[in-house]
Amino acid sequence: MRRLLAEVLFRVVSLRGLVFPVTGLAISGSIGAVLFRMFGAPPGGVQPSWGESIYVVYNLFFLEHLAPLPSHPVGQAVQYILPLLGIVLLAEGLIKVGITVFRKEENQEVWVSILAKTSQNHIILCGLGSVGFRVLEELVSLGEQVFAIELNPDCPLLEQARQLGAEVLIGDARTENMLRTFNLERARAVIVATDDDLSNLEIAMDIREIREDIPVVMRLFDQRLAHKVRHALGIEVSFSTSKLAAPLFAAAALDGSVVGAHRVADQVLVVLELTIHQGSALDGETIGGAISVHRLTVVAHRSGGQWISQPDLSQPIGAGDALQVMVSGDRVSEVRSLTGTPGPGSKS
Repeated sequence: MRRLLAEVLFRVVSLRGLVFPVTGLAISGSIGAVLFRMFGAPPGGVQPSWGESIYVVYNLFFLEHLAPLPSHPVGQAVQYILPLLGIVLLAEGLIKVGITVFRKEENQEVWVSILAKTSQNHIILCGLGSVGFRVLEELVSLGEQVFAIELNPDCPLLEQARQLGAEVLIGDARTENMLRTFNLERARAVIVATDDDLSNLEIAMDIREIREDIPVVMRLFDQRLAHKVRHALGIEVSFSTSKLAAPLFAAAALDGSVVGAHRVADQVLVVLELTIHQGSALDGETIGGAISVHRLTVVAHRSGGQWISQPDLSQPIGAGDALQVMVSGDRVSEVRSLTGTPGPGSKS
């Protein structure tokens, strides 16, 4: 219903293309009616009335010559010129409306603005670089509606973003009008993920000026700047990408089964993806047993099919199954032994 409403509003807005042609027809028709009233008498005939003049001019716009050719040159000029003027103005209006309605890609800002005005609790994403696009993928997988702004018209990920279902505009997110185009007042949150720290900071400050209560998540490369922004400028969450990536890079270099990592205070937690081998400690165990007995945080379980997140505690674990578990970095070797998975560099 929301998208249908946006379609209707878009077509209503497209009718603005008729304003100039209709205005031109009204003005030229009025002038033509006055001139025909004054100079429209046929040879040997009487001067036409106002009603006759308006009716004749109206039909001239549609190439209908209902009255005889006047004897006066001005009246003749009215009959010759008005049909041509009508064709030009009507054609211009119809072409403008047709292009607007049937070629949304050339009127993307109008379409996105209307769609945003009919939306609420949507996510605004600033930047469609490598980080921004990955964020978009995650948001779409969570079923969120995303409106994205990208400065670079040659960004290679634009078309992919649109295919995912995001509404994308090319423009500078530092422009206040651009943020308002996405209906910032009714948005759920804003993610600022361009590859320029100063631009990200400027965008976040502009957002705060427009709406103080909206959650802002910001990408910053500089770890110290991220810390200062979080505590001094009222930005709820600001992430240093280098700080987030460092634990994962380090852990993955030490163990190929690491698929995720993050830091909690001074402790690094890693997510391991491991296959359960026959005869291992977890072979024949349940998910609940892995959690309570072996102190594992089970993220997901796969038994021949798709991954299941938050599996049932009574679900059995068998040889050939795969687990994703979260543990502290110092327990990686211990967890490997529980699944019977050889350690890095092992020949077994």
